[in-house]
Amino acid sequence: MIHRVYAVGFGLYFGLAQTAYFFQMEILLTAAYTGFITATLAWIGGALTGLLMPRWLAGEESLALGLSAWHGAGLAAYYMALALLVWFPYDFSLLPVYCLLIMVSGAQAGHFFRANQNYFPSAASLFLMENNGFILGWLGGFGGFVAFGVGFNQVAPLALSAPLIPILLLYARACEASHTPETRP
Repeated sequence: MIHRVYAVGFGLYFGLAQTAYFFQMEILLTAAYTGFITATLAWIGGALTGLLMPRWLAGEESLALGLSAWHGAGLAAYYMALALLVWFPYDFSLLPVYCLLIMVSGAQAGHFFRANQNYFPSAASLFLMENNGFILGWLGGFGGFVAFGVGFNQVAPLALSAPLIPILLLYARACEASHTPETRP
């Protein structure tokens, strides 16, 4: 049960974060295709980076530490991008910085799949649960923005992170308890 809650919960977070990046870029940088393309391609680039990063950088020696560290980095990157967008609205010279920050958040999503692939029955089941959460997060991010405006984007990623941290730690404990040192990835 914790595996499902964990995968769907983080999918929800990833969808919400990606949507929040998109809306913040559209409002405070450009309402043209540039904001959407930047958010989408940087996220995909980050996810690929997270999938392909070396073991030492992924923090795979401790599942809880690696997942927590990348979650913190992704959340910090979002709020750094938000702060820059607020302090320097419509400043295209910062577009490469936004790309890097979005890539850090996207790397968290890639790392999520890399770190968890051996703890689920199949990669397909992990992807299905995370993707269902992602769709709900995207819809929730869109609906939250429509209903509550920019304030939603400022609060929602952190508010959703609060319950995800204990879920992450419970999940990591369950995974580490179910895998002996010989069978650990």
